[in-house]
Parts: sequence; C-alpha cells; structure tokens
Amino acid sequence: MFIQPILVMHHQSALRFHKFSPGGNTTILVTDPVPAPLRAAVAAELMGEHHVHAEQVGFVTLAGARPRIDMMGGEFCGNACRSLAALLALKRVLHAGPGGLMSGEITSSGVSAPLPVRVVHTPHGPDAAVRMPLPSPVTPVTPVTPITAGTAETAWPGERAAQDTTAFPLVQPLAEGLALVRLPGIAHLLLDASTHPFPDDWRGHAAELIFRYELDGEPAAGCIWCHGPLAAPSITPVVRVRDTGSILLESACGSGSLAYGLHRAAQTNGETALAVRQPSGAVIRVSVNRRDGLTPEAWIGGTVRHVASGTAYLYGDQHA
Repeated sequence: MFIQPILVMHHQSALRFHKFSPGGNTTILVTDPVPAPLRAAVAAELMGEHHVHAEQVGFVTLAGARPRIDMMGGEFCGNACRSLAALLALKRVLHAGPGGLMSGEITSSGVSAPLPVRVVHTPHGPDAAVRMPLPSPVTPVTPVTPITAGTAETAWPGERAAQDTTAFPLVQPLAEGLALVRLPGIAHLLLDASTHPFPDDWRGHAAELIFRYELDGEPAAGCIWCHGPLAAPSITPVVRVRDTGSILLESACGSGSLAYGLHRAAQTNGETALAVRQPSGAVIRVSVNRRDGLTPEAWIGGTVRHVASGTAYLYGDQHA
C-alpha cells in the first residue's frame, strides 16, 4: 500500500506554536521549521476543529536580520503580521521607545519590502499595528471586466465622489456597489451590502464572484461585504486561499478592513482614519495618509490576544 510522504514525515511529529486572536481572526504561528511544500497540508491539519483550530496559519522564522512570516498559501495577511508583532513584543525583541512604544520591522510572504510594526502593551493584551503594503498608485489598473455606463463612480450611496481619481487609482469600480482593491499578496472585492445583501450561500457566492472577476489565480482573494453608516462601518469578510483550497467566513480581516479604508480614502482626497467593526465584535483601526501628495501610507492596528502556546502533534490527516 502506498503511503503519502506527509504521513511518513508528520505522523506523531511535534511542532511548537503560539495561537493569537487579532480581533478574532484566530491565527496559529508555527515557530519550528516546516518545508514549504508541506505547509499547506500542515496548516490544514492544525486548522481543523479537532486540532488546535484557527482560521489561518503562519510559519515564523525568528533568526536572521528580520523576523519573517510565511503564510500557509504564500499569501499576505495583515492580521498574521500583527500577531507576529505581538509575539515579538512578548519576547521583548522589539526596540523599546518612549511611552512604552515598541517598534521594529518584519518580512512576510506576498510582499518584497520590510514592514514596520508598532506594539503597545495594554490591559487587554498587546495593541499591535503594521504598515500595510500598497501597490504603486501611479501604476494604471487594468480592468478585469468592462465597466458599463453609469458605474464609473467609486462612491457608493451617501459617499462623495473622489475629486482626483487619477491620483488614487487603488480602487477599481466594477459595477454599482462593487469595487476591486488589489493589494500585494491578496485582492478583495468590496460589496455594498445595501446593494448586494450578504447571501445564505456565502461560500458558493464568493467562489463564483472570485472566478467571475478572474481572482482565482491570486494567492488569496476575498469578498468583503460592507455595512453600516459611514460613522460606524462594519464588514463581513469571506476569504479564499488558493493553495489550501479554503473559503472561510472570517471573524476579522485586516486586509479587508484596509480595502474598505482605501475605498473611503478615495472619496476624501486620499486620507481617512476609521474603526471598522469585525464579525467578532472587535474593531480594527485603519489609517490612510498622504506622504508626499501622491503615495498613500496605510496602517492597521488593534488588540491582539495571546490565547495559547505549546506543542502540536501531527498525524498527517485531518481526522480526530
């Protein structure tokens, strides 16, 4: 009988891990080395409801000039980066500054440049923020589908249209109440829930939208339903990771929150600061600012709870 290599390599093998909850988006950080070809299978087992159980897995390397996180599908994840920042703060390897502010840099799958992180300890756990990678705003966005007449505005009902769309082309309108935001390592479709209500078959509907707009080849892609008044926005994020084949209704989504923040910034001359309510009830802060009148700088932040540490035992399958 042929035995899959994963069974040989990981039957009763042990991996050290930390589990964090960044706004509810439960994240397992594996600190022991795992070969890249095996990460998707290892992540799928760890994420199972009969195992450590989480919404995503990152593989962390603490040696070297900068700590690094590689996500389970090679994608980028802002909340996982915030989790790594919280772990570095707990290990006291970040630079300590005035007022209890700790800072440093990390690297991540899905992006090429280092990412600055900031952490402050609070009674509720580390408050961790990461500067999010953005594509160059001067690079034209190639439409993935024709935009029909009457849908060229990026503004949704109740929002003011951008005054200078050529200076902020990060948000691509696709149809009424539907826009695309491409970020390094992940792409998101934003859906105005007043025009596109959240469906009962959210998994099938999200998969169809991701396929329709040719995002199925991306390392990760999401459908972000946006709700609520401008003063108190909330999102419902559904995210697909290509290499693991997972489509999850996430409890929180940092890059999805950023995508919504970029959409809002496009209506306010490229700047915004807002708190986006997540399905978990937690809030993720989003800030977008102009650095030089053209290039935006974006951060997400919020509480990251350290909920578990230990050793996970793998058996090469996803069964109890």
